[in-house]
Amino acid sequence: MQSDSLGRISVIIASLNDPRISKTLESLSFQTVKPYEIIVADGGTTWNIEDVCRKYGARLEHLPGNIIESRNQALSLVSGDLIAFIDTDETAIPEWLERLSMPILEGRADFTGGPMKHFEPKYGPERYVNMIEDYIYEYQVPANIAFLPLGNTMWKKTVFEKLGGFDESIPYGEDYDINIRAINGGFRGTYIPDAVIYHDHSEFDSYYKLLRKRYAYLRAAAKVFIKNRSLRMRMNSKTGGKVNHPFHIIETLLKPVALIDAFIRS
Repeated sequence: MQSDSLGRISVIIASLNDPRISKTLESLSFQTVKPYEIIVADGGTTWNIEDVCRKYGARLEHLPGNIIESRNQALSLVSGDLIAFIDTDETAIPEWLERLSMPILEGRADFTGGPMKHFEPKYGPERYVNMIEDYIYEYQVPANIAFLPLGNTMWKKTVFEKLGGFDESIPYGEDYDINIRAINGGFRGTYIPDAVIYHDHSEFDSYYKLLRKRYAYLRAAAKVFIKNRSLRMRMNSKTGGKVNHPFHIIETLLKPVALIDAFIRS
């Protein structure tokens, strides 16, 4: 089935020196609804990514900057009516685009997102990240679509035209921010549990890397909710479930520190 019969789908992949992109692109070649275009928004990869993009029919755009800046530049280049986001450490099931697009094309949603599944972890920190992500999709996202991570989503192009793209001042929190702004702007989001992608977290091979990344996420999330005056919503969100991992105690202790840090930076 071609996406032309449903609405043209542009896929954006932000890239920087990640060879796993070949698996991402390969998974897109098996989609039951073919994308109209695949744009690789590359921030400055130093190896020959051109050959990989050419092999899978993706359009390589050299868009220097961090991941948010590259995505914003890519948004101005898309030709499709719908925009899907997937990352270089992710691979999609064949029905991914079809399942994300149907609620939008049926008029039931303006943006959609699905869950991330994982591979068997090799390291303790990797296992923790998998557990955190499972918690997000099992408890947080079904209770409040504002918690939907960007890496498995599809949007009407008109949402970005109205909202003006991602806030580049909030790295690691731009997805929460765009979700809240979309909801506040009257756009409807829907969670699609069977629109699955697989997420490779194998880069988390040390607790030092884990600590740095999780603190960055905590601070960014706090900045987003402060900016959008929805911190009370964040603090009062009761979703059930818990993460049974020793590092979660450390993360819990980091939350008030990250909140104070976010207030100072805001």
